[in-house]
Amino acid sequence: MALAVVLVVGLAFAGSVSAQQPPLGVADIEPYISASGSISVVPIDTWGSGDFDAASDSWFGYTTPRTNKVSVSMDQTASTTYEGDLFLRKLRLKVGLDVDVDNNFIGTLDRFMGYINYSGFTLRVQRSELRGTLDWIGGPVTGVPDMPTRQSFDNPYISVDLLHYSPKDASLYYGIGYTSYRLPVQLDCLIYRTDLGEVWWAPTGAVYQPDMAFHIYSGLFGIDTLHGAFERSGMLAAMQGFSLWMATQDRAGVGLSYISDQAKAWVEAANGGLSLWSAEQIAMLVDYDLILGVQWVGDAGPLRLGFGLGFEFGGQVLTCITPKGPVKAGYVDASPSIYLVHYGPVLKGTISW
Repeated sequence: MALAVVLVVGLAFAGSVSAQQPPLGVADIEPYISASGSISVVPIDTWGSGDFDAASDSWFGYTTPRTNKVSVSMDQTASTTYEGDLFLRKLRLKVGLDVDVDNNFIGTLDRFMGYINYSGFTLRVQRSELRGTLDWIGGPVTGVPDMPTRQSFDNPYISVDLLHYSPKDASLYYGIGYTSYRLPVQLDCLIYRTDLGEVWWAPTGAVYQPDMAFHIYSGLFGIDTLHGAFERSGMLAAMQGFSLWMATQDRAGVGLSYISDQAKAWVEAANGGLSLWSAEQIAMLVDYDLILGVQWVGDAGPLRLGFGLGFEFGGQVLTCITPKGPVKAGYVDASPSIYLVHYGPVLKGTISW
């Protein structure tokens, strides 16, 4: 994508001067434009998801009423990540990847920094699909005969990050990001037990929401040896030619999600008509990604090239709480707690001039 922008701008420059002088060469354009871009592809991305709290109870041997009542089978898909920028030196203007995801703040901030000539930042966009089938394995739910036992889903997964690589060691970076996706989730229900004087599991422990949307802003930091060697920066500056590729990233964030009207009706009907405590959810995310493989970095005339081939594993835990605090007597609380994992081979190519 970034390379397409470069070509369009290059043609525009060439067209504007063709009637007056010979076409511009790379050496002529270089004082006006610098560009870099990369693309990463996971051709077979294998996904998995489930209820994190129920899974952790099982892993650690806790005996609680909280169990996995939803089984999510996810299809293998492909994941693509674009990263890059274009800097017009004479115009003092940076043009990042063209991004319009829910009018997100990250893309807007990237364009603004270009206008004020604040360089050194890179925009990264990841696109994938979350597809599969949800099966309700919790048995009949009293009061909710219309809740289907099977639902299919097919939703986009989009992540937009604004990154800043360290000027002393370009293998290190930090940034801010925005993540948006929809996923079927189990809604675990809680009530306030006046006889116990505390919050407890509701008589009907769970229902599900087939398509819960999450919109989360996060902070992140990571390491990418391919980028460090590509930029000839820091301790990895000498890693030219073939060497080990390792990339790791940590992300933590917070955002909002909502229980749908349909899921709200199921929660209330399943719990004797108690009103839902809060449909608004504060979503908190922790995410980790790791890539291990081999890389090659070198020059081809005016071009700087880098390639990486490896295996990627990523996982995240997302839990929700209501902003109203612990549930009061006479209400029922409901919220999801999910994990999402994915893995697959990854191929990355990067270029600059």
